[in-house]
Amino acid sequence: MSTAWKKIEWTDDYLLNIPEIDIQHKKLVALANELYDAVTGDPERYKLNMSKILKGLGDYTVYHFSSEEAFLKKYDYPALATHKLAHDNFITELNSQVKKLSVNSIEDGGRFYEYVVSWVLTHIAKADRLWADFVHRKQKTA
Repeated sequence: MSTAWKKIEWTDDYLLNIPEIDIQHKKLVALANELYDAVTGDPERYKLNMSKILKGLGDYTVYHFSSEEAFLKKYDYPALATHKLAHDNFITELNSQVKKLSVNSIEDGGRFYEYVVSWVLTHIAKADRLWADFVHRKQKTA
C-alpha cells in the first residue's frame, strides 16, 4: 500500500456556495473515503466491500451529475456540453473499473482510489468553480 494514499479531508475551500451542490460534493468525498477504507481495510473483505462501494459510488455519481447538469441548464451555462462530457467520461471510467476491480488486486483498488480523489477534487476546484462563478454572477444580475 502506498504511503501517499490518505483519506480526503473536506475543507471549505471546496465549497461553491450553492448548498444543494455542496452537500452532494461532500457525499462524493465521503464515498471516496469509503473506497479508501476498502483498500486499506481487511484484505479478506476487500472484494465484497469494493463491490458494494463501487455500486454506491456509481449510483450516486450518476444522480449527482444529472442534478448538477439540470442546475446548469436552468442557468443556461454556455459550457454545459463540455462539462457533461467530463461527467460522461468519468462514468465510463467508473463502469470500466467496476468490472476490473472485482478481480484485481488491492493495489489496483488503491490506484483507482487515487484516480477518483484526483478527478473529484480537481473537477470541483476547477470545472465546477467556473460554472459556480458564472451562476453567482448571473444571480446578481437577475
